[in-house]
Amino acid sequence: MARGPNFIEWEEFKALMADIPTTRGKPYEDVATVYGDMSRLVVAWLACTSPEKLRDLYNELGWKGSGNTRAFHAAAKRWLELYHPDRCTVVSETDQA
Repeated sequence: MARGPNFIEWEEFKALMADIPTTRGKPYEDVATVYGDMSRLVVAWLACTSPEKLRDLYNELGWKGSGNTRAFHAAAKRWLELYHPDRCTVVSETDQA
């Protein structure tokens, strides 16, 4: 599988958003807010999904191995603990949620 640029890199995301119109057919004016919203949602999803489920998805999409799922799950949990405590129920590595 060919490796492209990381979706979460600001310049890549901004370039992609330039090709996506709003529901009114106009360009997005505040891409930074869209980027921030996406970041928060991704962090919440990573923290609220067990590393095992993340690993399963990683492999289902064709990227074999563990994909560092435990590391980014833990980092996402830590980010939520620091900046948004009680925002969502985070799962532990052994939870099957």
